[in-house]
Amino acid sequence: MTKSIVKKVKKLYGVDVDVTVTDRSVVLRGQMDNWQDIVKVGKMFVDKKSGKHVVNDIKLRGYVEPQPYLPVVSDSTLQDTTWDVVVIGGGVVGCAVARELSQLDCRTLLVEKHSDVAHGASGANDGMVHAGIDLKGKSLKLHYGVKGNAMYDEVCRQLGVEFKREGQYVVFKDRLTKFLAKTILHRAKKHKIPNVSIINDMTAVEPTLTYSKGALKVGTTGAVSPYKLTIAYAENARQNGVEFSMDTAVLSMVRVGDRVTSVVTNRGTLHSKVVINCAGVFSDKIAEMADDRYFSIHPRKGTDLLLDKNFSNLPTHAISLAPTLKTMKANKNTKGGGIVITVDGNVLLGPDAVEIPEREDTSTTAESVDNVFNKQKLCYPLLQKSSVIAYFSGVRASTYEEDFIIERSSHVKNLIHVAGIQSPGLTAAPAIAIDVRQMTVEALQDQSMVVQLKDNWSPLRNPCVCVSKLDSNQQQRLIESNPDYGTIVCRCEQVSLGEIKDAVNSCIGTPTVDAVKRRVRAGMGRCQGGFCMPTVMKAIAECKGTDISEVRKGDEGSNLCYGNIQDKYREGK
Repeated sequence: MTKSIVKKVKKLYGVDVDVTVTDRSVVLRGQMDNWQDIVKVGKMFVDKKSGKHVVNDIKLRGYVEPQPYLPVVSDSTLQDTTWDVVVIGGGVVGCAVARELSQLDCRTLLVEKHSDVAHGASGANDGMVHAGIDLKGKSLKLHYGVKGNAMYDEVCRQLGVEFKREGQYVVFKDRLTKFLAKTILHRAKKHKIPNVSIINDMTAVEPTLTYSKGALKVGTTGAVSPYKLTIAYAENARQNGVEFSMDTAVLSMVRVGDRVTSVVTNRGTLHSKVVINCAGVFSDKIAEMADDRYFSIHPRKGTDLLLDKNFSNLPTHAISLAPTLKTMKANKNTKGGGIVITVDGNVLLGPDAVEIPEREDTSTTAESVDNVFNKQKLCYPLLQKSSVIAYFSGVRASTYEEDFIIERSSHVKNLIHVAGIQSPGLTAAPAIAIDVRQMTVEALQDQSMVVQLKDNWSPLRNPCVCVSKLDSNQQQRLIESNPDYGTIVCRCEQVSLGEIKDAVNSCIGTPTVDAVKRRVRAGMGRCQGGFCMPTVMKAIAECKGTDISEVRKGDEGSNLCYGNIQDKYREGK
């Protein structure tokens, strides 16, 4: 079969691909001139029946992969420290795993190379908690997605995170699409996805959709703030004893026999009984450090558009156009995006899906912005570009099999891979974390460690105060106890000085402008921080007892100012 695919690649693309088949992988090598074609060739070798993964090492001719971001700091904070478990990566899954591990009576450390958790894809997605109606056949995506969706009400209650299960409407533009939707109903029933039905009159839901021939109503779809959930997971994990080391990058590993014995970071070399790989788009690179690279990640960028919540003529429900036979064939590895109502009241459009060679390319392009807007305008014709207040991109960690990898390594006994986490990874995170905890227990027991649950573990986290969501009496009492809650700093989002100070003091990583933004939304409104940022910076400096010139937007090197103008003028004199 492999030989016939090699011949097909030669015929289609005019290149020779070298193929090596191992016990776990099909490894491809060669050179091509187009990245999109490289990805297509990788997919041609996927054979789900064999269970083998594709490792695509075909190089893009003339392309030099940029060096990944690494923190500048270099010290011995972690030198010769010993841990029972080390989690690599502070995204939603890594933090959910850390929280589950916090139930165990063991020493757990989470390392993250950025200055805060939720920095990557977990901080740049639409926040939709999917029902799973688009997932076909047997897959880990389906298993963990459906299971995780059902857990959200309780998990968010425990963590004090807002979650809305308001459903989603997949709109039909013609009668044929409506007829084809009956297969989705059958699939939903087969996969035990509840509350899926076909409605005939969509105008009763969104009166402006006069073109609609009806819609598929998916009642279990919900929305959550992905970054607030990730932060909540991390804070609850820390509350229960998990240690966090930010600005900490894994540089290499030492493997002896079938075990990782040491993890080398920019903050020293540490030792751990179990290592859990939750490194997102770099998960195959982490696997390679342990000489265990049997899968590869091809980055897929998606751009979202954020609309002003106060703009008129916006939809009030999560909606998307039902795929046709043509669009399903063209976009079989993506849901195609939609219109999402966030928990904070904004409308979000997107994302699109663009294969890219660079893992940290979160730039936005005019082409992607236009494509996302124009596609969603077909769904909701009253959309206007003047309502867009921000746009951003995230990079998904796609495997060639388009499925999660959640397993103990068969070659490295104390290494657990949690890789290929793309949509519905946010939805699946609570369920993934439970199984990874069990894998961790088994890996520790294999090393003769007796693993017990903590007697004092608490699943509950007290959320940050949100003044704008309190009634007038509650606000008055709060302001009387602390006048800072009566000083509004971010007028767009009605965020008080008291909330900003709470966010600064609660940060797991370095308190930065972006860290405050993720926690209390200061700077997420129409002006995007144009008015409130100086006051936020001043609050950070005062709370931490530093000069304002030391306040950063995000990671190292992102300082927003460089001292007093008068001082600089005198120095010039």
